[in-house]
Amino acid sequence: MSENLFLTINGISLPEPSIDGYHAYEERLKEQLVMISGRIVEEERGLVWRIDYTSGQMLTSTLTQVLAALRAKGAKTVSFLPDNGPELASGSFLVTSITQPTLSFFDGAELVWTGLGFSLREVRPHA
Repeated sequence: MSENLFLTINGISLPEPSIDGYHAYEERLKEQLVMISGRIVEEERGLVWRIDYTSGQMLTSTLTQVLAALRAKGAKTVSFLPDNGPELASGSFLVTSITQPTLSFFDGAELVWTGLGFSLREVRPHA
């Protein structure tokens, strides 16, 4: 179980995700309204980053740190690999959802967990 070079939360490097378990993409922050006349209008505020992560295998020692960071109140400092280039980006993010992990097995020294999932959204539009 190796640590990745594409996602850290509050300085904690996350292990490799499951296959197809990592997405970092820009999303338009917008609102659509239907006016009383029947026409629709759209207001756009900018772009925010969204990050979705589902773990592969994770040792208890790492899981404890990651869950503590995710469950802590307030914004998290996140460094991540975006889908539009090879350079790491960083920003301030809030957790929008968490899927609790499942105990998979005991490797003889430590418990191994799988299935931790979470979604993050950038606090403020960056563009």
